[in-house]
Amino acid sequence: MKKYSLYMGNFLLTFLILSVLLFVVGFAPFGNKSLAIMDASIQYLDFFSYWKDVLSGQNSATFTFSNLLGSGNWSQVTYYLLSPFNLLVVFFSKENLNTFFDLIVILKLSLAAMTGAIFLDVRTKDNLKKWLLILLALSYALMQYNIAQSSNIMWLDGVYLLPLSLLGVYLITQQRSRGVYILALSIGFGLIVNWYVGAINCLFSFGWLILEMCLAEKITLKKTWWSIISYAWAMFIGIMVSAVTFLPTVTSMGYQSRSGLDWSLLTNTFRGNILSVIPSYTLGATSSPTNVSLFCGSLVLLGAVSLFFSDRFKFKEKLVLGIFLFISLLMYYWQPLFMVFSLLKDATSYWYRYSYVGSMFLIFMASLFFEKWSDYPQKNIIALVKAAISIVGVSLIAWYFLPKVSEIRWAQSGIFLGSIVFVLCLVSSLRLQRYKQFAVVGLCLLVGSELSYNTYLLIMNMFSEVSVYQKYVKQQSSQITALKNYDAGYYRISQTKVKGEEDNINITANYNEAYGFNYWSIASYISSPSGTQLKLLSDLGYRTEGDRISIVNTSILPTDSLLGVKYVLSPYPIKGLEKVSLQKANEKDVYKNPYALPLGFVSLGVAKQANGLNVFDYENEVYAQATAATPEIFKPLAYEKISTKKGIRYEFRLPAGKYSVYGSLPWKWSVDGTRLDLNGKMQQVYSTWLSPSVFYVPTAGKGNGYVEIQTDDPNAFNEPQLYLLDLDQLAQATNKLKKQSIGVELNVENGKAHFIVDNKQGKRYLQTTIPYESGWIVKLNGKEIMPELLDNTLMAIPLEKGRNNITMKYRVIHLNLGVLLTLVGIILLSGTWYLTKKYK
Repeated sequence: MKKYSLYMGNFLLTFLILSVLLFVVGFAPFGNKSLAIMDASIQYLDFFSYWKDVLSGQNSATFTFSNLLGSGNWSQVTYYLLSPFNLLVVFFSKENLNTFFDLIVILKLSLAAMTGAIFLDVRTKDNLKKWLLILLALSYALMQYNIAQSSNIMWLDGVYLLPLSLLGVYLITQQRSRGVYILALSIGFGLIVNWYVGAINCLFSFGWLILEMCLAEKITLKKTWWSIISYAWAMFIGIMVSAVTFLPTVTSMGYQSRSGLDWSLLTNTFRGNILSVIPSYTLGATSSPTNVSLFCGSLVLLGAVSLFFSDRFKFKEKLVLGIFLFISLLMYYWQPLFMVFSLLKDATSYWYRYSYVGSMFLIFMASLFFEKWSDYPQKNIIALVKAAISIVGVSLIAWYFLPKVSEIRWAQSGIFLGSIVFVLCLVSSLRLQRYKQFAVVGLCLLVGSELSYNTYLLIMNMFSEVSVYQKYVKQQSSQITALKNYDAGYYRISQTKVKGEEDNINITANYNEAYGFNYWSIASYISSPSGTQLKLLSDLGYRTEGDRISIVNTSILPTDSLLGVKYVLSPYPIKGLEKVSLQKANEKDVYKNPYALPLGFVSLGVAKQANGLNVFDYENEVYAQATAATPEIFKPLAYEKISTKKGIRYEFRLPAGKYSVYGSLPWKWSVDGTRLDLNGKMQQVYSTWLSPSVFYVPTAGKGNGYVEIQTDDPNAFNEPQLYLLDLDQLAQATNKLKKQSIGVELNVENGKAHFIVDNKQGKRYLQTTIPYESGWIVKLNGKEIMPELLDNTLMAIPLEKGRNNITMKYRVIHLNLGVLLTLVGIILLSGTWYLTKKYK
């Protein structure tokens, strides 16, 4: 019982420290700041809002039309949302998700303190002083990784599970059967709640097996083989247990845009100077592309280094630990190991997503030193002093040879280091044993202060404003609800301005509001989207960024009409859209697209791939095939090219009639700082990250207009593509398709669709705007068929003469097999437990 109280004490202590810090700094729920920054603000809050809808039965975990044009969502759920902590989202409104987010961060880090204490206590055979155990566990919970990566909340599950995996490995090497259960459960559960960090823990656990076997005393060949076999069996069971989520996820990712592995990145190179790990082990330091921060406090650093100066450790132990320490550093600086622990993907942001394993190794080394620390206090004073001198000396070398960085807090870090060395020496002194308890209290305060101060330094520069989020969510929810009450049909909604978008530049990465507010859209930003959908949207004018984002920040009317975008939320009018008398929200009015086609319409032909056509010519081809006519929806617009002081201006004259203007300036290479002046009415950042390719030019009636590109590098651009959109031709084409589709009955929901079409004429198609994925089962009059595809994406069903009953149903590939394998894994785990208990 005392053990459990100690472990729970670590949980509560960490919870208290983090709560007080958030209260002091003013984070939710105590203030207007939140840890939900960067991708947490751009993506995860919308995902949690979606998860709340899933748990309440208002959306689907397996397939949702909130993902791009509609896609299987299992891999997104298993990556972002399966942590058991996320079930708490049901107790929070969508407006208060910042509070939910901050609370979950605190809970996960508190649990990391608990599991860290369990591992260190068992691994040191209960020889570690309890106050030292608490401090080392706290160092694990408040290490730099946990705070700096707190916005990537789904990775923190790997942090609290890692100590349990390492505990399982250790027990296996000690020939203790419960190690198999602990390792299997921690690995299986880790792969379920987040396969990414689960896989990282798997990789690191194998290295830990080798380390423990090298450190083990009286190791024999038989024990070695038994440890390897037991480890392999535990890993096999763990993977089997996780199959219900892991197998379908791996399968679905094989069809997505980022499924490939870039083997060219696996080069024998170094990412930076390995000495940079030293200045990065200071207060407030963060990781960057060329250096990693493993900061987890001065106490840990002193203990890890002192081990090499202590005569309580054999040469073999020091050699083994030194080699593994070097390898653990190579994980961050040598490109092959970096790629392996990045799971063979080019991780170009949130550097060193696995650096928590390196900090864990330092804490482990410190625990080994402090395990034997109290036996020979005088000798340990010498080891501590030597370690401190070595740390200072190496820091001076690093400071001399590395580029000077003003943000590095050498002095503050040195003060904490020196103070902790001094107090440790007091604790070790035989003459001052009567005052030891006061010295211990002082040391605890010092270590707690250092870790808390480092947390403070990190979070002070990483927060979002809660009130801004709450105001936006409240208004947007109200507007979407009003629109759904106004029109209860089947349609998609698009936007020209979203949350977090800065004024006057029209640049954003917030493309997941369809998730957050539960509507159907044409945009999303997820880790592994459908590559075919991204290509289709790109062919139709909405550029793809980073193989995962469709840049939808305007309304390309023919594209939106084809895809069933019936409403557009926009702060400005667009020719052809009709304003709806619904409430304005977040400066956006609701506009109706009168040309929008239903999600399933009768077509006379199916356009295949773009085959080199530009966006505007391909749009013409799509409508020409569908109507069996040659409507010139887009017509080239003549222009005059004029050089200006700011760049190049393209002047044009708008003819009389119902026309709007769209354009594209294909760039040969990206140019930051480029702006478009669109007829003096709108500004657009261009030719850079997150900028669109096709832009809308606001015009008023006939007369002159212009597009001016303001850039210092005009040679980066090809000749412009300026086109007139003939709204009369668009109306004629869409009206013809609607007339052809009279009588079509449709019923569409997430993962299901049902169409009834009476075809009394010749060869025709039911052209849907539902994208094909391998999980779809499509049946025509009860017979399973493979549909034809528009641009290799949108399903088109060849119609038979007479009545056509078409059903579509989505299933998660290998989900049933995954369930079966998980059951087998549970049986194997139970059987292993029973046999080892019975036969010992």
